[in-house]
Amino acid sequence: MLDQLIPVSAAENADQAQPGSVAAKVQRGDKRRPMDNSFMVGLSAQQVLQKRMDATANNLANMTTAGFKVEHVVTRDLTEKPASASDSPNEIAFADAWMLQRDFSTGPIEQTGNPLDFAIENEGFFVVQTTAGEAFTRDGRFNLNDQGEIVTRNGEAVQGQGGPITLNPTGGPISVSRDGAISQDGQIVGTLRVANFQTPAALEKVGSNLWRATDEPPTDVTKPRIAPGAVEGSNVNAVQELTEMIEISRAYTSVAKMLAQSDDLRSASIEKLSKVG
Repeated sequence: MLDQLIPVSAAENADQAQPGSVAAKVQRGDKRRPMDNSFMVGLSAQQVLQKRMDATANNLANMTTAGFKVEHVVTRDLTEKPASASDSPNEIAFADAWMLQRDFSTGPIEQTGNPLDFAIENEGFFVVQTTAGEAFTRDGRFNLNDQGEIVTRNGEAVQGQGGPITLNPTGGPISVSRDGAISQDGQIVGTLRVANFQTPAALEKVGSNLWRATDEPPTDVTKPRIAPGAVEGSNVNAVQELTEMIEISRAYTSVAKMLAQSDDLRSASIEKLSKVG
């Protein structure tokens, strides 16, 4: 699913006005103004590095979160420069933290033995009903509420193909087929509804490991592959994220050092000029 990481809306607007362009024009009256090269470029780099560090830290924090999908910051060059240089070089490139890129590849399937734990082995999301409407999740750690309905850990009703799935709390053990059909006492009580999106990266995070559809409506998966008594783990690669964090930290330190050296040179120049005067 790595070919579906950029939302359609972002791709369609890629050639339109980019972040910083309007504010830059208002600030300078649409006229280029001189600047200190190292200072402005350094601040621009630090802002991007800070956002990359935030995303990496969030990935590591969710390393054990069921169904979590790893995120990374995507940067792009700004076609409308916030400022220009009065000295050489005149052409200076600015980068912007454009969007979060999400990898929706399946995480490791972990057997738990809990009869109400389910994992989706292929594409798709469990459908749950929230107070704000339908939401979607890869976190299959479910429970029963007081009415016998299968719910998420936060109490949202898990949807079957005909609505909520209700079990008899005092009935016999349940069995689940590979296509998500849930049976109890020899009777099928419901089939887990699994939905998918052509562009899952366009989904909006709403918290509690849930996603909400934006412009694209969900399509029900006709042949899901459900692993009963199992949970999909996070697809975060801890070694990769730690390496990324070290690289970002070193880059941030290098930029800070460059800014400090430039400030020292500026102070020395001002001091010499004051003595000459």
